[in-house]
Amino acid sequence: MAEKKGKEYKEVASKILGCTLASYYNWDKQKRPIISLLEKFFSKNDLEEFLETGDIKRLHSSDTYRIDPMLIDHIKHSLKTIKGRGIFEKLNHLIPYKIFISILEDLKNDSEIELHREDSKKLLIERIKGYAASTLEKPSQKQLVNLVNDNFSSIECYVLIKYYNEILDKD
Repeated sequence: MAEKKGKEYKEVASKILGCTLASYYNWDKQKRPIISLLEKFFSKNDLEEFLETGDIKRLHSSDTYRIDPMLIDHIKHSLKTIKGRGIFEKLNHLIPYKIFISILEDLKNDSEIELHREDSKKLLIERIKGYAASTLEKPSQKQLVNLVNDNFSSIECYVLIKYYNEILDKD
């Protein structure tokens, strides 16, 4: 159950709801879900910011969709294991290693990767195809796309993009 908030919070929340403070207390007593929602997920500062600006900046923060550091560490380790199996060497035969690093670096600096983390694999493949279309023959391009499709999940692609310098370093 949501932690009960003080009178100052309830005054601001009643402004958000467009009701009187008395109505807010009645709705709280009636256990209306909107009251629980507000109290559980929004601070008094959040509500005041919304009233002043029409927005709550913390909801746009990349920390809102943070990936657990332990998961990232596990994926880095898994990718290093993949590296040990020679996957990146196969990739290097299809696209020069320095170009692959350049693609990863460009994606790392592209805000699109943070906005659409779940599409990391697709974004990586699109970038590779963009490069490959101008320099590779169709069979090589297809092999390259298949290599990424068959060996990397979307979250592995995201971690590879964000931490390529740790994963692909020369051991």
